[in-house]
Amino acid sequence: MGIKMKATIQPITDTNKEQFENLFNYYLYELSAYSQEDVGTKGIYEMEDISPYYRDERLHPYFITFNGKIVGFILVTSPPYVAQEVDYSVQELFVLPKYRGTDIAKDAVMQIFTLHPGKYEVGMFKSNVKAVKFWTKLIAALEIPVSAEDGVTEVQGKVLQTAGMKFTVA
Repeated sequence: MGIKMKATIQPITDTNKEQFENLFNYYLYELSAYSQEDVGTKGIYEMEDISPYYRDERLHPYFITFNGKIVGFILVTSPPYVAQEVDYSVQELFVLPKYRGTDIAKDAVMQIFTLHPGKYEVGMFKSNVKAVKFWTKLIAALEIPVSAEDGVTEVQGKVLQTAGMKFTVA
């Protein structure tokens, strides 16, 4: 099955924001299968301003790299951008299709947990079965207690089911 590949993470900064913004649009394209969003008038997904990710030190954006190539990103938030009694939230995790089914996403998340230990919250669209399966399997493998809760969110006027997980990484 999965090939063992070692990924690394590197901070996203002002100097590599163009790669980040371009990659983020691919992410929104993929997410649209679950978010039900439509493209904007320019034929791309309308992004909120994502510059705070590389300008605010309470936000922790990283590229996921493999063999020197950018293969995805992981975006982590901390207070005040998280729920009460939560230290960190993995807001977005994206790996290009070519690199899925490997350990790249897991490697990246494990490096995040090492860099930023604490109480985590992860949310996803319930219909995103791959994401739900990824996080469920990873947390189970780490043998840490998790509390899961279902919720809803509204995107472009549509109410969508969400799945959330809270857990602590020591």
